[in-house]
Amino acid sequence: MKVVVASSSPVAIPLISALNASSTHQLIGLLTNPDKATGRGMHVVANELATWAESLGLNVQKPENNDELKKVIENIKPEIVITIAYGRIIPLDLLELPKSGWINVHFSLLPRWRGAAPVQWAILNGDKQTGITVFKLDKGMDTGPVYLEQVTPINDNENSDELLKRLSQIGSDLAIKSLELISDGVIPKPQASNGITLAPKISKNDGKIDWQQSSNQVVNKFRALSSNPGVWSLLGELRIKIDALVASSFVDQVKPADIVINGERLFVGVLDGVIEILILTPAGRSQMSAAEFIRGLPSKQGLQLG
Repeated sequence: MKVVVASSSPVAIPLISALNASSTHQLIGLLTNPDKATGRGMHVVANELATWAESLGLNVQKPENNDELKKVIENIKPEIVITIAYGRIIPLDLLELPKSGWINVHFSLLPRWRGAAPVQWAILNGDKQTGITVFKLDKGMDTGPVYLEQVTPINDNENSDELLKRLSQIGSDLAIKSLELISDGVIPKPQASNGITLAPKISKNDGKIDWQQSSNQVVNKFRALSSNPGVWSLLGELRIKIDALVASSFVDQVKPADIVINGERLFVGVLDGVIEILILTPAGRSQMSAAEFIRGLPSKQGLQLG
C-alpha cells in the first residue's frame, strides 16, 4: 500500500523506519506541523521529527490548514494515512480521500483515555497497565472502530518518556499488522461503550504539586509530567521547578506542605508521609541540588510550599 504518516512527534520514528524497510508497503510522505518560532530568539525551526525525516530525504509536507492538507492528499494520492501524535482533528471530507481512509496509532487501550495525553493521564491515575490501539479514524475524538490492540504493564518507576518510547515500538508493529488486515479486507470492530475516560491536553498549571495529596499521587505526578510541562511549587513568591524527588521513609511526622531541613536534605510533608526533594531549579537560577539550595536560604525555619 502507498502510505503517508501524519505526525509531529519523534514517537513516529519507529513506524517510519519500519515502513521504509517494508517490501510490502511504500512510504510516500510525512505530514507534520509547520515550522514555528521557538526559544528566546524566536527562530523559526522545524520540529524534531521533520528535521530527522528531511535528513533521510523523505517527502515532508507541512500544511498550515485543512485546505492545504486537502491539496497535499490530492497531489500525492496515498491509499492510507497513518496518524500518530499528529495533534490535529481531521475533518470527515479529508478522511474519505484516501482509498482506505485514515488509521490512528493511539497510546492507550481505548475507550480508556481518549484524547491528547493518554500516557500522562494513565500514569497520573496510577494505572498498572496501558497499551496501544490501532483504529480507523471517524468524525469523533478517538471513537473509531478498532483493528488491533496490545496490552503492556506500566512499570512502577516508569515515567512518561520511557513509556512513550516503549509504546512507540509496540505501535509500529501493530500499525504494520493493521495494514495487512486492511489489505485483506478485514472490518474493524466497534469500540466498547463502557469504560470511557478522557485524557485532555496537559497545561503548565497541571504541573503544580498539591502537597495535600498522598505520596503516591505526588510521585505519579512527577513521573507523568516532570519532562513536559514540568512539575513545580511555590516557596512564598518563588517558583521552584522540581527536577528529582522520591517518597521518603523520614520518621518524623510532617504536616502537608511543611518543609523540614535535616542537614543538607530537604523534606516536604504530604497527606500520608514525606517527599524528599533531591534536585530543583528556582526561577531565574540554574538547576541545583537540595544541599546547594539549602545553603542559600536566609532562614531554614517555618518554611512551607504551596
